[in-house]
Amino acid sequence: MLILLPPSETKRSGGVGISIDKAAIIWAALDPARDVLLKKLATLSKSKAKTVKALKLGKNPDADIASLKVLLTGPTMPAVERYSGTLYDALDFQTLSPAGQERAKEKLFIQSALFGLLPATEQIPYYRLSANSSLPGIDLKKHWIKAHVAVWPRMLGPILDMRSKSYAALNPIPDREHYTVEVLDQASGKALNHFNKKAKGAFVRAALEHGLETVDQIPQIAKLAGLSARQSGSVIELIVPTGF
Repeated sequence: MLILLPPSETKRSGGVGISIDKAAIIWAALDPARDVLLKKLATLSKSKAKTVKALKLGKNPDADIASLKVLLTGPTMPAVERYSGTLYDALDFQTLSPAGQERAKEKLFIQSALFGLLPATEQIPYYRLSANSSLPGIDLKKHWIKAHVAVWPRMLGPILDMRSKSYAALNPIPDREHYTVEVLDQASGKALNHFNKKAKGAFVRAALEHGLETVDQIPQIAKLAGLSARQSGSVIELIVPTGF
């Protein structure tokens, strides 16, 4: 079973991998769409004011803007390690067993606003661009839906879609077996925010360590992650207990 994750707005800087101008990112079919965005960001970075507005940068944007100028030549690291924050901290890729890390190479994918759908271990540079960014002349949703037409047929097997709504909308899954995930509080039955991300990270970690092959295994994997799960059609609800 394939697992799709959203990226994180927070990212680790640095890296030791080879730059993307020396090593191509997988799925050449996405390269034209990636190139358009890379060139757009390089041009945008020449104006601090325009970059801050388009990318919704914070009070200290200089380092982020500087990174956009060296996207092609900057250091890289695996996407699953580049992204940080609650979900990726709970997943904690670097401490997975060798078997878990190997499953991540084959089963785990991340939806990037800049690079499209990425295998989790694909090498990427530090960057700033989110699904909610407003690049002049670019509709990110139309841009990526068209680009991924040739990629989806290569994604073999059922899909567990754990992306946030904004990233799921950026590249909707075509008509095939897939399940979306909602995270609910056990006591109130309401959707969660912070614990949404923590629960997803813990679930994915358990799925990679123990092997998630079919939707029928989800309750068992959820239990191993300290959660419970129930299925309603194509929706999987992960239930977070008090004190999680």
